[in-house]
Amino acid sequence: MEQSASSPKEAANHQVANSQFGDQNRIHQGNNNTTLNLHLAYRPARTAIRVIPYPRNEDLIHRPDLVDRLNTILPYSSVTSRSAALWGLGGSGKTQIALNYAYQRCADASCSVLWVHADTEATFSQDYKNIARKLQIDKSRLSEEDLLEAVRDGIEALSNWVLILDNADDLKLFGVGKTDQETKALFQYIPHASTGTVLWTTRDAHIRGTLVSQGRSIEVARMRPDEAKQLLMTFWSAKPIREEAEIDSLVEELQMLPLAIMQAGTYMHRTSTTPEEYLSLLAQSKKRWNILKTNDFNRHRRPSVPNNVLETWTISITRIRQESEMTYKTLHVVAYISNENIPHELIKTALNHIDNNLKNDSELLEHEATKIITRLREFSFIGIRQVEDGSRSYEMHKLVQEAVRYGLSMNKSSAISENEIFQDGISEKENGTRTSQHELIDLAGVGDGKHMGSEKYFSSIALQATADLFPESQQNTWKQCEKYLAHALQIGEWADIGEKHIETAELLSRVSDFFEDRGRWNEKERVDEKILEFRQKILGDKHPDTIWTIANLASTYYKQGRYRKAEALEVQVLDNRQEILGDRHPDTIKAMGNLAVTYYDQGRYSEAETLQIQVLDIQREILGDRHPDTIKAMGNLAATYHGQGRRSEGETLEVQVLDIRRKVLGDRHPDTIMAMGNLASTYYKQGRYSEGETLEVQVLDIRQEILGDRHPDTLMAMGNLASTYYKQGRHSEGETLDIQVLDIRQEILGDGHPDTLTAMHNLAWSWYRLDRHQDAIALMQQALQYRLSALGPNHPNTLRSAEALQEFQSSVDKPR
Repeated sequence: MEQSASSPKEAANHQVANSQFGDQNRIHQGNNNTTLNLHLAYRPARTAIRVIPYPRNEDLIHRPDLVDRLNTILPYSSVTSRSAALWGLGGSGKTQIALNYAYQRCADASCSVLWVHADTEATFSQDYKNIARKLQIDKSRLSEEDLLEAVRDGIEALSNWVLILDNADDLKLFGVGKTDQETKALFQYIPHASTGTVLWTTRDAHIRGTLVSQGRSIEVARMRPDEAKQLLMTFWSAKPIREEAEIDSLVEELQMLPLAIMQAGTYMHRTSTTPEEYLSLLAQSKKRWNILKTNDFNRHRRPSVPNNVLETWTISITRIRQESEMTYKTLHVVAYISNENIPHELIKTALNHIDNNLKNDSELLEHEATKIITRLREFSFIGIRQVEDGSRSYEMHKLVQEAVRYGLSMNKSSAISENEIFQDGISEKENGTRTSQHELIDLAGVGDGKHMGSEKYFSSIALQATADLFPESQQNTWKQCEKYLAHALQIGEWADIGEKHIETAELLSRVSDFFEDRGRWNEKERVDEKILEFRQKILGDKHPDTIWTIANLASTYYKQGRYRKAEALEVQVLDNRQEILGDRHPDTIKAMGNLAVTYYDQGRYSEAETLQIQVLDIQREILGDRHPDTIKAMGNLAATYHGQGRRSEGETLEVQVLDIRRKVLGDRHPDTIMAMGNLASTYYKQGRYSEGETLEVQVLDIRQEILGDRHPDTLMAMGNLASTYYKQGRHSEGETLDIQVLDIRQEILGDGHPDTLTAMHNLAWSWYRLDRHQDAIALMQQALQYRLSALGPNHPNTLRSAEALQEFQSSVDKPR
């Protein structure tokens, strides 16, 4: 028979207490003064022992990538000690995979399978006591440490065994990163005999290379779409007929997280809810948390552990805070930006506002950022994401963000007060171009440790960091605007929480400018409406910034071809400016001019003319005949005359405009060139193509020389000249220019930009005239689809493309 090892303490006292054999016979040896109680190990039982707290999961969805790799790392038969770890986000299915492995090993009647909850020292010790009973170890006379050693030795004495260490999330308990030398790590009580297998589950990826070698650790990430849908169907217990798309949308919204999907399926089954209805509930902010925090009994999970996605990560969040307040704060800031494509620079900028001491030390800042990101990655709270330009960016599970925000909301009553962290200062640039440089200053006192954080605190840091990085919209900043766009839009959702409506409106104004420059009018509309909501709430309807925002939204409606909605807002703007500023203020005159243009585009030429004459008279009186604004008003009135068929009067004004601009500004000034182009357009409409061509060639030559071939104004001149060539029957020359315009606009602006779509439309017509009918149809179909998406079915440009396509197709269908 084998003898178990005695504890060092007993050896010193010449005692081994509570000795026993496998047949339960005891021996006692000693003298009158000292008793030596020899503790001998039991003889291994002929049948295996099993300590598994959960029944077999018959609803388990097979995840072959993970299961096959686990079986490869931990084969059922081996002559060496072996271990492995399953690590990943809470709720990703680690325990269920381990449970499946445990029951697979139970198929071998000689294999003992033991389960230990390793989340705390208390649960570890309690489960070891349960195993001690199965091993028939009398623990009544053993100290806590002696009992743990005895269980370890007893497991090692088994001929074939598996030990599952579940939820080993606090790796310090097992000696990883441990600094307290007086407290022994639990790792010394883990068996390592060649007859057995140890399988860990943990949320902390730091187990790799510490308790388990790198090659023997398996990340349990999100499910594959087919696995996620199968899991949902299992718990929903329904047979959908026409809901495949809704199921796809639901598992995507839940980001393939098993716990969230099981929770959804159980709720849907119990309440007879469809995937579409569940998605609708998730879309309603007031109901979303009620749905996501629902706890349902699960016989395969511990009752004491949160069983919903909003609370399951509380343990990990608490652990992070115990380790590092900076990491904890960074996690909470990231919860208030978009969960995808989180630039490394955005995290560093947020750290600057969390701790002001980092601002003057770039090396320390980078070191802290790397350390924090590494730890968050180890807890699977963020993952690394590669982008095209090679810069580092990250992603966070959407439901993790939700859980972090939920935790702050639950702690709202204990949230501490903060200093005011923004200063107000709003200005508006002349001519209606907003550059309100709302000075978002550094967060006062954020880094001094006094403000531990609340919803307002973290959302405000997210706002400040994003505002620091989202630039004013210019062609050379569009790439950076796009990089931070999703984060700026997400910031817009937290204005009420952060109580930073004005600051948020300033950030969103830059977003609005970017959308305008890119021709993304539908997206711009949503942003403009939100800006207006914020400014009306804080500043009121009559504040200059509110009125400017209404005018901006009216301009968006105008660009969408929604002239009635634009008109209603423009009338409101004009009334307010007349009331507050008077009839002769520049902003009032601008509002009058905008309304006149809207009338013009609705074919209401008389109303447009009345306003434009009024604008022109005031401009002449105040500014004089030669002021740029006066000349602009003259040009607008000329366009109205053309709309009324008063070609001669329109031409007369345009000739005056061109003459004045040539004298005042010179032949090569942009405004002079624009006037030249307008007069050329008039000649075109009058059928005077030769005179129009002469001016258009001049315009194109000057713009190519000054602005280059790729400038938007140069491309517009190319397109105009191409149209004139077509009218002259010079189709090949027109096609050459149209192809050049389209290629450059696609490269610079993208396929969906309005200017690109105009070029598509024009080139399609060019091909149609050249009898390339199929090419023309294909290109016009492409232009129509983009215009339907961006502008809607009723916009004039959409209707023009639809009519052209119908004409193209009709001509092809006609019998020859």
